[in-house]
Amino acid sequence: MADEMKKLEQELKKFSSRFEKSTNDWMKYVDSESDKVVKFVRDNTKDLSDTIARERKKIELRSQIGEHTRSLNKSYIRLGEAYYESLQSGRKMDDMSDVLTIIDSKRRLVELLNDQLRDLEQKSR
Repeated sequence: MADEMKKLEQELKKFSSRFEKSTNDWMKYVDSESDKVVKFVRDNTKDLSDTIARERKKIELRSQIGEHTRSLNKSYIRLGEAYYESLQSGRKMDDMSDVLTIIDSKRRLVELLNDQLRDLEQKSR
């Protein structure tokens, strides 16, 4: 009976040793995989954050382009109305240098904003 107990104790020690080794291996595997998951989440969260910021900037640029284009159109209308009035009345057209200055600056501004938007869109691809 003492021999059987010793055999059982030895078998239990072997089993315990194998169990401990497999548990340690499993824990190492879980640790390494969890590190990979954390890195993946961190990298993709940053990518997502960058994408959201870039899309927000595009929306802001489109809004500014629309706003300045509307202002530019109003200046064109003002210039056209003044030209029409001068033709209808037969008198010389009033000085419109202020309107022309606004048109020039708004056109350049819209062009620059479109360039910025185009750059952002190319970076998105």
